Amino acid sequence: MRKIAGLYQSYLKEQQEEFQDYCTGGDKVNELKEFLKSKLNADDFFTAEELLSEVVSEMEEKGFTAGCRYTSGLAKELFTE
Repeated sequence: MRKIAGLYQSYLKEQQEEFQDYCTGGDKVNELKEFLKSKLNADDFFTAEELLSEVVSEMEEKGFTAGCRYTSGLAKELFTE
């Protein structure tokens, strides 16, 4: 049972890391944030970080909406043929 519990804990840790990476935007977003942090003063950096977060959220929302439309249209096509 210990091996199974260990495997499960490893799986949970991997999932947590993957989710954390998704939430932070991944390596490229972190690279951009580090660049901005080195080039901007504190106030400008926080403004840029807020704008970047809004852009990422808007892109995710639009991607999700487009995906829903595509999936819905695909389902209609598959069921009508």
